[in-house]
Amino acid sequence: MVAGLVVAVGAGVVALRDYLNEPPIVLSTDSAVDANPPDPLDASRMERTMPLAIRYEGLRIDDEIISVGLDEDNELEVPDETEVGWWKFGSAPGLPGATVMAAHVSWNDRAGPFHQLGNAEIGDRLEVDTGDGYTRIYQVVERTMYGKSELPAERIWRTTGPETLVLITCGGDFNPNINRYRHNIVVYAIPVDQREIDDELDDVETDEQDDETDDVSA
Repeated sequence: MVAGLVVAVGAGVVALRDYLNEPPIVLSTDSAVDANPPDPLDASRMERTMPLAIRYEGLRIDDEIISVGLDEDNELEVPDETEVGWWKFGSAPGLPGATVMAAHVSWNDRAGPFHQLGNAEIGDRLEVDTGDGYTRIYQVVERTMYGKSELPAERIWRTTGPETLVLITCGGDFNPNINRYRHNIVVYAIPVDQREIDDELDDVETDEQDDETDDVSA
């Protein structure tokens, strides 16, 4: 369980220093029963299916997702400017808790996947394809900004509670002296629907067949 995280932001990168702290186990002197049993609805104790791709048409986001963990400096591994990183030690689509995805706002003089995240609007919908053959649809419920060391751990780094999709990038003021942004833009979204990916392929094939039929009829 992630007990606390310190967040640093640099040149469009979200970096996390992770302090892992297992909760103490209190045993009964009579029955030796764990007085602090694990939450049965804790995503960290469940099998997680990796998200594969994210689409947010209104912000021109259409990118592949890779799993990211911690590097040797205990900082979040960040993908390049073409991919979105999924925090693999958090939750995953379809499970309790917060599914966290982070990406560059800009990198190497190029716009990053989350370049327009600051324009997200409440009510917007986005899609996430998952490895179990489903597309999960989320609706934006909040867009906010935090100082680089002020991300609320109880909302973002949780693996219990209501399912939430959390998108993070850098934003706000840019400090040219240290080449870093001073803030994080964070978007929260909740699940509203899902469909099988095969259904999408069938719809595409049907549309193509209809087009071919129209061409022959003409």
